[in-house]
Order: sequence, then structure tokens, then C-alpha cells
Amino acid sequence: MNDLYSFEIRDGLTKNDRYFKGFVEKQKLTGKLEYYTFQLKCYQNLRINLETEKESSVFLCVNLALSSSLRLSCDGKLLTVPSFSSILISFKSAETIGFDCVADKAYDFMLLKIGKSDLDQEQTELLNVLQDQGMLLDEFLNPKLLVPNLGICEMARTLKKLDKSGCENKFIAKGYSNILFGLKLKELLVQEGTCVKSAFLRKFEIQQLEVLTTKIKANPQQQYTIKELCKQTGLSVSKLQAGFKEMHNCTVAIFIRNIRLEKALDMLRNTDLNVSEIVYSVGLTSRSYFCRIFKKRFKCSPKSYQQQLRTPSSMAS
Repeated sequence: MNDLYSFEIRDGLTKNDRYFKGFVEKQKLTGKLEYYTFQLKCYQNLRINLETEKESSVFLCVNLALSSSLRLSCDGKLLTVPSFSSILISFKSAETIGFDCVADKAYDFMLLKIGKSDLDQEQTELLNVLQDQGMLLDEFLNPKLLVPNLGICEMARTLKKLDKSGCENKFIAKGYSNILFGLKLKELLVQEGTCVKSAFLRKFEIQQLEVLTTKIKANPQQQYTIKELCKQTGLSVSKLQAGFKEMHNCTVAIFIRNIRLEKALDMLRNTDLNVSEIVYSVGLTSRSYFCRIFKKRFKCSPKSYQQQLRTPSSMAS
């Protein structure tokens, strides 16, 4: 491996056409909370090193790549993080973290950092217990714990895509970051009870769920049936529904409905279309049904919401 010790990741987007195609992004949310996103393809074998003060922080690494495993080194310990899997790096091990990237291989991963001083006593004690039991990255880690977790990956992608330019979105980004740490701790506690998530899905099946999720988000107006989705993905009905339950905490039908509602909300904000036109634009056929589920979700009728947007002075009175 060619070591790139001098590579510095600054706040915002970093490109380095000399070593790789793609980008590395660093976002500092508070003095003790930050994260890095990596989406790149290296021109040659490369190691990207990060240094931190020992025992000052805990890290969460999430591999979002569809097919590339991630080779991670930490204080002399080497580990391969499979696609859709994540790992917590213990306080004692978090001093030098390196990523070994192979030439011409696409990588997509995220590294979150939270300072030890930001954790309360109960959280710190839990992490110490998990570390003692070999659930975090140290010399005792059991590689069998590196299982796919679609919920963590979906949350990480949401954080990655969030526009961080606005002050309000930085608050949201802090919330997503804390949720990710919470989801990982929850996963480890479940694994400690010998119930491993995602074990029922093969790697190819997980990839199909990722592709299907992206397709539905991009085209919510299409008419989807469970039969057609099973045929497209090669998944059985039970695996399709179980996969969506884990990734999105809901059934396929409710996920599609929620995406359509979010699209409708965006159209109410940013277009001059009336409610009926928006109903058909998002793939629904009944205005009354749309109004009912919209009001249930957002506690306001779509017509009332649209009128408030068009008459902001009435909201202030």
C-alpha cells in the first residue's frame, strides 16, 4: 500500500484528482461531534490515515458500498468491514484509523466521531461493558458480529445527502448522527442476546432492496405491485416485506405511501399546481384518500397548508 500520511480532510468537500476520483467530505457539527463521508475510486493502492487523541472519542464506521468490502486498520489491528455493515471503534483503539483502498475499486463509506466528554455516565459505562465483551473494535472483536444492518445504512445515506449549508439542517444532522450511534448500540445489544439482524438476507438480496428503495424514491408516481416488485428483485414476498421492515421500519406499501406524501409536500411548497394535479402527479387516484392520509401525517389538510404558504402574513397575525 502507498501511504498518504499528508492527506488532510478539511471542513466541506475535498477533491484530490492526483490520488482518486470522487470526494471526501468532513462536517464538524459541534466541538465533539463530526463525521466524514468517502465516495471515491483510487488510481492506485492507497491508505488514508486519520489521527485522533487516544481514548478521547468513539467512532462509528459504516460501509455503504454495494459490493466493495472495506479494509480498516486501527492501531495495528486489521479488519474487513463487509458491505452494509458497520463497526464501533472503542476508546482504547481510536488513535490511528486507516483505510486501505485498492486501485480501481469503488468505495462508499462514512465515519462518525463523538467525543467521550459528550457521553453521559450511563452511555460511557455501556460502551465499556460492550468493549469488555468484545463487541467493539479491539483485540477481542469477533468478526461474526459484522452483519448487514439496512436501517443503519439507510440513516447514514439520509445524513450523507442532507444539505448542510443551512443552520437548521446542522441541527438535523446532529440528530441523525446521534440516531446512528443509538442504532448501532441497539444492534450490539440485540446481538449480545444472540439475535442477529439481517442474517436471513443474502448480500445479493440486500443489494436488490437498496436498488428498489432508490427506484421508488426517484419514481413515486409509478404504480407498484408486490408481485411485480418480487419479480424485479428475485425476492419472495416474506423477504421483501421483512427487508423493508428492517430498512424503513414499515411495509412496502406504507413506504411507497410515505414517499408519495413527501413528494406531494415538496410540490405544494415549490410548484403552482393545485391539490388535484399534485394527487395524480405522485401516483394516487383519489383526492379524498390523499387528503385523509396527508392530514393524518402532517396534521393539516393539503389545501390549508398550501394557502398558508401563499399567504405568509396570515400566519403571523
